[in-house]
This record gives sequence, structure tokens and C-alpha cells, in this order.
Amino acid sequence: DAVSITTVTVPYHNYFVLAADRPWDPTWVNRVEIGCEYNISPAPATPPTITWLRGTFADREVVYKWSPSGEVYVHPEFAGRVSVESRTRPTLVLFNERTWVDRYWCRVTNEEQPDEFGTDEESCGFWYVGIGYDLPKLLATVNLDKTPVHVETGGTVQLNCTGVPGGRMATIFWVKGPSCTQGGSCDSYETVIHKSSGRGETETITVSHNFAGRVSLATRGVNFVTGDPYYTPTLTITDIRPSDAGRYWCSINYPDDRYSSNLGPWNRGAQSVVILVNDPVTEPTCADRRTEVPAPRRLFPVLHLLGW
Repeated sequence: DAVSITTVTVPYHNYFVLAADRPWDPTWVNRVEIGCEYNISPAPATPPTITWLRGTFADREVVYKWSPSGEVYVHPEFAGRVSVESRTRPTLVLFNERTWVDRYWCRVTNEEQPDEFGTDEESCGFWYVGIGYDLPKLLATVNLDKTPVHVETGGTVQLNCTGVPGGRMATIFWVKGPSCTQGGSCDSYETVIHKSSGRGETETITVSHNFAGRVSLATRGVNFVTGDPYYTPTLTITDIRPSDAGRYWCSINYPDDRYSSNLGPWNRGAQSVVILVNDPVTEPTCADRRTEVPAPRRLFPVLHLLGW
């Protein structure tokens, strides 16, 4: 059966939406919009689930959820302060939001295929500018080619990802998922590879045992002092296996210290791409295909008609 792939796009995903307080303006309304667009191909017969979450990639909570049945859930903290007016273009509208810094994620799930192929999300940061507040600085960015990748078993794929920061300062994550647990949570991800920041310390690279010896980050030049390579976020996977099929997320951030950025873990966005694996072993062979054998020709009636 054909796999249905969900692709979500949040405009300005590499930026922060600002809510600037104007106590001197009686007509001012604290209202912000965070756009979201998506495509599901092939399209399902039922509408998708629209979920808006807030928090970091590793720790999020549901703010708003619109189920295919039309049922809507709103987090009690946001009662009367949040809305999504269209399921086809599910822009999030926030009123009176004064959290200093946060990140909002638009998740779209095809309930006819509620796995990592049918679920995608992107995010945008939020920054409240009150009197005396600083503006966000040193934004981390991530840009990933989201075109689904088709590969044969045993082949090699390269997932092209770029972003800021670069070089030794960057922390780079690639994760795979999400997968669902028995409790119904679908926020479980496998870390494929993680490069720590080299700011003031030695860089380390950690690889999942499922990908040991098969994944690597691209490099660009070397550090002339230490001789260490400068890593980039582009990921290469070799010796592809059927189990490698799924959704992969690229995420980049600054070191988590006040000298790098004042955004902390909320600075980390993520984008995903799907890998589809064609396994010749599972393809039907000639022996597996059912062959229609034509029935033997009946000659006697024909001979009778000819007068034999």
C-alpha cells in the first residue's frame, strides 16, 4: 500500500514572534498569530488532527487540539485566549500571552496513518517584550531539504541540513521518530547522532547502537590549532536497512550558557524529512505471483461443426 506522508511548514520557523507591551496605548490588543501550513499526500478521506504544543523539543505540552470528529481541547491555562479558525490553514491565534520566552509547535497527524510518516510538525519562537526586557539574541536556525528520500536496501543516503551556529560552537541533534508507547504517547524519539558543543570543552559525538558504524556528519575543513574537523549538520547513512525507514529530524542550537544566547533550549527548532526504503527481498518474485493457466482447448465440438 502507498505510504501517505504529512509535511508541515511554519513560515518564519527560524524566527521569534514578538509581543511588545504598549501600556500607553489604550487601543492596543495583545494578539499574535503563528502561521502553519501542511500537505498530506496521498490525501486521506478524513481530516487530520491539528495539535498546537508549547515548550522545548524534549518537553512540550498540548495547548490546543482539534480532532477529526470536531472535538476541541484547550489547555485550561489558555481558556478564552487561544483559537484556530481553519483546519486547512491552522494558524494559532494567541491573546494576552506574557510568557517571557517560549516555542510553539504545529503538529499535523493523519489519523489514517498515525505513525512517523503521517505526523509532522514545525515551530516558531515566542518572545514577550515588556518594559525593560531585552530582545532575543543569537537565533539558532535550521534548514532541511524536506523532499522524501527513496533508497534501496544496502544503499546510502545524504540528508542535507544547514543552519546556525556552525563549527565547534554548534550542538547538533539528529533524531528519528516519533514512535508511540503503550500508554498512547507519541513523543518518543531515537537519537541517531548527537554532537556536543566544543565551546570551552572537547567535542563529543554519540551514536545510537542501531546506527553504529553507519552514520556520520559531514565536515568542512579542520581546526588548524587542534586538527579537529569542523562538523556540519548534513547526515550520511550507509548500508541502509528496512528498519531505517521513517522520519528524521535535524536540530541545531548554541551551547546552553548565557554567553551564547539568552534563549536557552527554546532556541532549538527542528525540521524533518522522510526516508522510504525499497527492500528487494520483500518484493514479490515470479514464484510468488499467481499465474493464470489457460484452460485446454475443447476440440470435439469444433470438429463436429466441420462435419467430421
